[in-house]
Amino acid sequence: MAFGIVMGREHMLLLIHLQSSGAAMLNVLLLATLVSACPEHERVLTAAASTIETSYVDAGRASQIAKAVREWSAHDRYGSSCNDPDAFLSELNRNLDAYDGHFHVERVRDEASSGDDWLMAWRAQSGPSNAGVREVRVIEGNIGYLRLATFYPWDIAKPKLVSAFQLLDDTSGLIVDLRQNGGGDAETANQLVRAFLGEKAGNVQRIESRRATKPDALPKLDMPGFDRPIVVLIDRRSASASEFVAYALQATGRATVVGSRSAGAASMLGEPVKLPDGYQIHIPDARPVNMTTGTNWEGGGVTPDAPGGDDPIHVARRILAGDLTPKGR
Repeated sequence: MAFGIVMGREHMLLLIHLQSSGAAMLNVLLLATLVSACPEHERVLTAAASTIETSYVDAGRASQIAKAVREWSAHDRYGSSCNDPDAFLSELNRNLDAYDGHFHVERVRDEASSGDDWLMAWRAQSGPSNAGVREVRVIEGNIGYLRLATFYPWDIAKPKLVSAFQLLDDTSGLIVDLRQNGGGDAETANQLVRAFLGEKAGNVQRIESRRATKPDALPKLDMPGFDRPIVVLIDRRSASASEFVAYALQATGRATVVGSRSAGAASMLGEPVKLPDGYQIHIPDARPVNMTTGTNWEGGGVTPDAPGGDDPIHVARRILAGDLTPKGR
């Protein structure tokens, strides 16, 4: 006597033959494994793989990533978190981050909140974090120091940055500290680059996707400018928009970059794509290409002009004072 159990996920027919008590025990274990598989995970991962394959900015890597996601589903990689959506999302996002740090899968409560929950929560934190402007001061040698923890949307960040630049207006040089800055709003990062490059600067990069290529125009200056020497501090946790600022200013020769190599997250996010069972995925579907270098910082990060050592601020001060010249500059 034989029982046929169809595995829809792998499209295989498993024939279980009850020929002995030992075989019967094995069959029970196999059946338990099948029953424990999580259909919700299968639906989400299958849809995510298809979307990544058609939308991820790098077509070659898109196929590779999609294949990996399908394998995660086939091998029931997240079976232990079948009844724990938070654990499932945490592990899935961690796995996707290994391919591109901009991937993000989330669960939304309803249609109205889709894509807005995280943004609203982030904006709500702008007050306690002073819109990302964590420190601004004038240090010895009349050097300005500005530490930015993140880039909030321009309508929130503008008043804080305008005030900061007014304080720094009479300084002879500026240290922009972007260490541990994971990025944020592109408009705010663009405003900062415009303030340092001036009104006459053209595009510093273009945006490429699998559908089109277009110039990425810097915005009209909407804050005080700064035309004196600049040093930008970065580290391995500087990512995305903060890397754009460092890379753009370094490529144009406008700033010296000090510290350690940054995270290497250059890809840009499109609108979230809906997945089954109330999930959605943010997929990096475009990439910047610097007009000077012809490339970007994806994967490799921004390479500093000088190491920061134990005291990056001290190194930056020496560079601005003319006491230290980084190699190659």
